[in-house]
Amino acid sequence: MNRISRYLLRELLTPLGVWVAFMFLLLFVMQFLRGTEVLLGSSVTLVDLGRLIAYLSPHFLMMALPIAFLLAILLGLGRLGEDRELTALQALGVGPLRLLAAPMGVAAAISVLMLLITSTAQPWGLTGVKELVSEVIRKNVVGDVKSGVFYEDISDLTLYAERVSPDGKWTNVLLHDDREAAAPLLVLAHRGQVGVTGRGEVLRFALEDGEVHRSGRADEDYSVIHFDKSEISVGVGVSSSKRSRFTSAKEELTPSELMQAAREAEERGGDARSFRMALHSRLGNALAPIAFALLGTPLAIGRRQSGKAWGYLLTLGGYVLYYLLSRAFEQMGQKGRLPVELAGQLANVIFMLVGAVAMYRVSRSGTVR
Repeated sequence: MNRISRYLLRELLTPLGVWVAFMFLLLFVMQFLRGTEVLLGSSVTLVDLGRLIAYLSPHFLMMALPIAFLLAILLGLGRLGEDRELTALQALGVGPLRLLAAPMGVAAAISVLMLLITSTAQPWGLTGVKELVSEVIRKNVVGDVKSGVFYEDISDLTLYAERVSPDGKWTNVLLHDDREAAAPLLVLAHRGQVGVTGRGEVLRFALEDGEVHRSGRADEDYSVIHFDKSEISVGVGVSSSKRSRFTSAKEELTPSELMQAAREAEERGGDARSFRMALHSRLGNALAPIAFALLGTPLAIGRRQSGKAWGYLLTLGGYVLYYLLSRAFEQMGQKGRLPVELAGQLANVIFMLVGAVAMYRVSRSGTVR
């Protein structure tokens, strides 16, 4: 690696680190705000927040690296143009194509890193987020039941306890179960507490010394059952929608698991296209830095000094356009209008072609402004 390449790498890596940190913080704040109902519950600890950050970090990196790299090219190479260093390099015989080598090298390294993350750390992290959010929801349910207050955050259930002890035991409990609309239950008990079964998906209410009232809305049947001990198990009805704010089912699968799911769907006669499309969309996202390097380099070295604000706006607009194109092609791939292999990479191909044309124009003009 010659001195010019090392110099260009320093100009790229410093803003890249800054932009990745900024985008990571921005993404975390946005995700945190989406899940405040879960993450600001009464039983959430700093350890839970630390685990959440660790689990979401690979996912955030996958989102932050492409746009951070595009902005780093604009900032790093753009500064060289503003300081007339590119003009000096041109006088020494260093043309635009040689300037492209450093961004392409960094882009290749980022793409390899993103392929590694999307194959290992990202699915692991999103699976961990799913389990953590279920665990936090469960703890919030346990901690949010207060003495003399009706608790209604669980779907179709209303819970009331006259007194809640510090160790979580209830006295004089009322539980109304409306999950079966045709035959609701009213449970009255002198004592009770909540427990957990499974891996965070089920709450178990352990009640003692009470009675169950059951009525049928379609008829006049009414029954009362007395019990010494009883257990009522319910799924955490709120968990599904809240977990979806953090994770997507296909994102929790590794590439090999996506391929296996596609084969199993074909064997059952189902639609395997969505699994294949998810796989190729990940591959396309991982290769986005290469397309951005080819497009961003001529954009950075070919713009005029007076167009700095316009250059940033154009860069951000280019990323938004890339995102919209990739989502549009993904939908077309899922509907069978495009082969999934092409749909996953078509946005990259378009940006590479536009970048190649822009680089050709900059090289042909012989002017690095």
